[in-house]
Amino acid sequence: MRAINLRNVIVTVLIIGIGVGYVKADRQLMLREFSRKKADFEFKDVTIAEALDNISSELGAEIVLSDEAQWKLPHGEATRLSASLKGSLAECLTEMLNAFFMRHAVSDDKITIYPRKELQHILGRPSAEQLRLLKKIYSIRIEVKSGEDPMNVFLGLIKDAFGALSFMPFDLPEDICGVLNSGGSPVSLVVLIEQVGMVREKPRWYISGMDFPNQSPVIKLVDDKEYREAVLDQVVDISFEGRREDWAVVILQKLAGWTGMELIIQKGEPSWLKEEIVVNMQNIKLRQALRNIVSSVDGEIEINIDDNRIEIFGPIQSLIEESASEKTKSGGSSGEGYVGKISIPMGEGESKYYIEFMLRERDLTEELRKLREDKIKEIIRKFSKADGKATEIAVRLQTYSILN
Repeated sequence: MRAINLRNVIVTVLIIGIGVGYVKADRQLMLREFSRKKADFEFKDVTIAEALDNISSELGAEIVLSDEAQWKLPHGEATRLSASLKGSLAECLTEMLNAFFMRHAVSDDKITIYPRKELQHILGRPSAEQLRLLKKIYSIRIEVKSGEDPMNVFLGLIKDAFGALSFMPFDLPEDICGVLNSGGSPVSLVVLIEQVGMVREKPRWYISGMDFPNQSPVIKLVDDKEYREAVLDQVVDISFEGRREDWAVVILQKLAGWTGMELIIQKGEPSWLKEEIVVNMQNIKLRQALRNIVSSVDGEIEINIDDNRIEIFGPIQSLIEESASEKTKSGGSSGEGYVGKISIPMGEGESKYYIEFMLRERDLTEELRKLREDKIKEIIRKFSKADGKATEIAVRLQTYSILN
């Protein structure tokens, strides 16, 4: 494979596990070593894994790619690069990652690589061409001199820099030119797009229209809800196979990470999602992939676009049986019902999600039962003073908070 110079924006993809046996180090010590040690690297058509392995060996600490970083590289673990890097280890790694819009974070015993926020403007796994386009969008500056027509300057610059580039909404260039000041200092294209987005209440933009050869790219300006819909509608190929007992949770966490939405898993019983599963799906929308996986493990999923949240419940069969049992015991009434929940944060950094366990009154300790009773009495007094009555619904809703 022909190598492309890193400084001109390269790519084909990446890594993973880099070695073992590194000695743990204090974070401050690692930061000092990272900035102090000088290095001179010459990479010619190597994988990112090999490049990172060289840098980590020089530092004496492990460098790992987060799941998000692997997803936002053009060909997963296959990317190759060529680069001449000289300076401190921190400078070398930063320069190498800049071509992919990646960043690194230093902890006590390792360095983790994450995508930078600029990659939110490319849905799904980016191509090399999309990365080049994104770099141009961030680097280009537009200046309108006194007496010049802003539209002519803007369209001429777009044609010279991009060849063919379209905008949606179609009148977006008109608003951009309205922001340009004749005789003013150069302004980046990104700043202009985002200024117009603020006025239009459409704060998000992304690059589309590059799925086929010779297809012209389009910069789409959208609101938060439209952006999340577009992310969920992206077509993906996914393949996961693992033997960890919580592999179902790992897969759901990875896919939720691709959406950028908060993941909440509500378990009706602790053993749910402890099974090993294999997932292979091609040419499927991310939204449907999530639904298929949750359905396969006897769960239900609610994708709340407005609240930027994905909630997963299960196991459904167990919940149905429990509900029927409670109804039978109570002679047809609704049963005891839930009185609270335990919410446990899982993962770390950008991979954080939540697992929630719903609680009935019988699950509470004696101390919590007493606390709940006191809280109910307090609420009843409050509502009685306000309108002379306190409904059962109001009491139930309010008492959830004592366990959150």
